[in-house]
Amino acid sequence: MGKLLIICILLICTILASILISVQRHTGEVPIVVTQDLAERQARALGNYALQYGIKELMAGNVTFSDSITGYIKDFTTWEVLDGSIDSIRFTNEADGSIRINSFVTYNIIDEAVKHESEATFLFILDDESPINIIAAIVSGGSITIHAKAVITGDVTESTEFNFEEIFGMSEEAVRNEAISNNAFISNPANNEPMPDSLTWMDGDFKITSDWTGSGILIINGNLKCTAHMAFEGILVIFGELEITAHSDITGSVFVVGDTSLGAHATITFDSDIIADAFESLPFEVSLKIINWDEN
Repeated sequence: MGKLLIICILLICTILASILISVQRHTGEVPIVVTQDLAERQARALGNYALQYGIKELMAGNVTFSDSITGYIKDFTTWEVLDGSIDSIRFTNEADGSIRINSFVTYNIIDEAVKHESEATFLFILDDESPINIIAAIVSGGSITIHAKAVITGDVTESTEFNFEEIFGMSEEAVRNEAISNNAFISNPANNEPMPDSLTWMDGDFKITSDWTGSGILIINGNLKCTAHMAFEGILVIFGELEITAHSDITGSVFVVGDTSLGAHATITFDSDIIADAFESLPFEVSLKIINWDEN
């Protein structure tokens, strides 16, 4: 009986020893599994961040498409982020007009380095469908006086308050700031000052005393007096008074807050196509539509 007890005890000890050895082996494997899982999750998070960064850079105009199909961020180098790195970000123009962006990242944790690729596909939607509600050759808040052989072709509206935002879909401040950002804001313009951009804002009275040409949208926060030939195509906005005493040609539409006086052979001709072209110089809103976002 004693021998049987000893044999049972030895057998139990052997079983316990086997279980202990097995547990010790698997205990060593647990940190490795946890480490790999954490590295993969962190790599996916870093890839997601890289996609968002890439889209931001694209919208800021910092992406160059060398062959019109594949693009990269200008002057991009491998970017160390915490315990990982953004290795590269690639943009691809798809046939359907969408843009595919792929981010390639590496995440390091202890002795593990996990490489990961994330992908997103999106479309830019341009809000440039604002209705153009300009229908008159000239709109004047004051009176309109026509001398000599001046001619207005198109509708004429007098003594009407000019609503800037209703016409352009933007506030005066927003348009002014756009002109400033394009270096097309001129304070106290000189005589015959040229338009530096298709959207130009002049603060102060403007005089034309020799041949002058312009096109697009010209906004004058003051008076305009023209004693020489003026050729303009687009939308002319004058917050003061307009006086033309020379042979001039304005095609598009004119808005004058004050009085208007036209003499000599001055002509103002309404043209909807030219007005539509002028509107292209205004900034437009851009929205983003995500088609696909894959972080796996």
